[in-house]
Amino acid sequence: MEPIHEQVLTAANAVAASDRTFRIADVAAALSHLNAATVRTHVASRCCVNAPANHQSRYRYFRAVRRGVYRIEPAFRRSRQRAKPASQDRILASIDSGVDSALIAASLAVPPTERIETMRRAALSLEAMRRR
Repeated sequence: MEPIHEQVLTAANAVAASDRTFRIADVAAALSHLNAATVRTHVASRCCVNAPANHQSRYRYFRAVRRGVYRIEPAFRRSRQRAKPASQDRILASIDSGVDSALIAASLAVPPTERIETMRRAALSLEAMRRR
């Protein structure tokens, strides 16, 4: 699972306004699976550049602008636009991988002990070929 400070940064980038500011409450709402107090501590203290150094490990993600409002530091801002895939990625995605999913399904249907025995026999066969 992703560390809390990284989840907080990702959520802040997602909820930030166009000027890259956000409210703690918005980040806490976006991370409803986490304790809201933990999220507030991370934003206001552990991940804030201009907060007192109360924690052993700190991250320089945010700067306090005013009470309850923070700005994402330039080095940690994520673009809201999805990057266009590189041309080679589009080409590779269009080529068939050559993997036969039916063979994989058939292999997974075989019990693990039989798969191991098949691999053992193949290894013995390879060893015998090397000796010749």
